[in-house]
Amino acid sequence: MMFPRPGPAPEERFAAVHAACHDTVYRYLARRIIPAHLAEDLTGEVFMIVWEKVLGGDHPETAYVVAIARNLLRNAYRSSAKASKLRMALALGHLRPSVDNPQVASALATMKETERELLLLTYWDSFTSEEIAVILGSSPGAIRVRLHRARKAFATALAASNVPPSIRQYSEPVNEHAGEVQKR
Repeated sequence: MMFPRPGPAPEERFAAVHAACHDTVYRYLARRIIPAHLAEDLTGEVFMIVWEKVLGGDHPETAYVVAIARNLLRNAYRSSAKASKLRMALALGHLRPSVDNPQVASALATMKETERELLLLTYWDSFTSEEIAVILGSSPGAIRVRLHRARKAFATALAASNVPPSIRQYSEPVNEHAGEVQKR
């Protein structure tokens, strides 16, 4: 008679989740928090919650762990005395990562926070629509629609900042149906 093999111990499951997510979570938080040591503190808090989830039998995916980080970040902004300093630093343009191209930085600065966040999650953090949906608590379809609108807003903002056409062509949304005859 064969006995079933026990699954990996909670420590092993936690180590796997930590190895897969730590750098992503830290970069996500460090881009949104000044000074950077606060990102380290919040990253530690995120993984304390992940440890509790793992002890409960879960095996959280990266997007779920980033959603935990996002919630902790919002709680920190609301409850911390440092929240006003963080908001002031963000308002003064100390966004992470720094954007070397001044036109791109200017275009991002003029966009709505929600649109900018979608673009940053997609292009800086390399998350898929499905992962962003988990992070933001939305559906993947809604994220794709919002991302399309954010790209259009970014293209408009770039056009308004007098970006040369050679650069602007890469930011304009592609119309997949251009040239097709519409049937009525």
